[in-house]
Amino acid sequence: MILASLFTVACMANKTSNNGDMEKNADILKNFSSEGYAFDSFTSPKGRQIDLIFIKHGSIALLVDGFLIYVDPVTIYGNDFSRLPGADLILVTHEHHDHFDVKAIEELQRESDKIIGSKRIGELYSSASVMLPGEKTEIPNQDFSIEAVPAYNITEGHLQFHPKERKDIGFIFDIDGLRIYVAGDTEDIPEMADLKDIDIAFLPVNQPYTMTPQQALNAVKMIKPRILYPYHYGETDLTPLVDALKGSETEVRVRQLQ
Repeated sequence: MILASLFTVACMANKTSNNGDMEKNADILKNFSSEGYAFDSFTSPKGRQIDLIFIKHGSIALLVDGFLIYVDPVTIYGNDFSRLPGADLILVTHEHHDHFDVKAIEELQRESDKIIGSKRIGELYSSASVMLPGEKTEIPNQDFSIEAVPAYNITEGHLQFHPKERKDIGFIFDIDGLRIYVAGDTEDIPEMADLKDIDIAFLPVNQPYTMTPQQALNAVKMIKPRILYPYHYGETDLTPLVDALKGSETEVRVRQLQ
């Protein structure tokens, strides 16, 4: 687990990146800020700056040394991705319209981009590479990895939303040992107990489609993240989750991710 002193919401100096990367990071973040999107910054154990950008609902972005990754970009919440920096990589957890949006993907595409998604995304979007739960990929020339993990429903009456057999996924980013878990649409599935050394977790809190606050609390107890970002939460009252984790080893940060 990365020590608490490594975490900060202020932009920090990048010890290993060159000036070009730092300037590129700053320019990209300025673009997001000008469009009204907030971000938190962290430093990896090797001194690399990592920025988490909060877009809306299940849409977030990660910026590592000028390398920009979008997760589940969609336009249905008023996001105009044509006004945002182009993607180096686009990740899609599953096929639902609030996670998979061809218009958003096309607005973010540039020559260097790549799209990785679940099995169904590969069937629906021919240029997407597929990752199955349990698979891991190294990002070329970036010195970090992405692992696909299961995401599905377990509550009776909700199984049809995200059936296990469809092989929807979440993602774990491992950047110099700092591990960020973006869960996708899931409940508190037993596989979460196998996730190790998660520093930052994005967990969906929006039943009947994902988790109740109590399920999210159970997920936190399994994952033990240093920082929790509830996301995909719609009109869910997060107060019970926030109150239950006060004074615990997990810091809850609520951002505009309804």
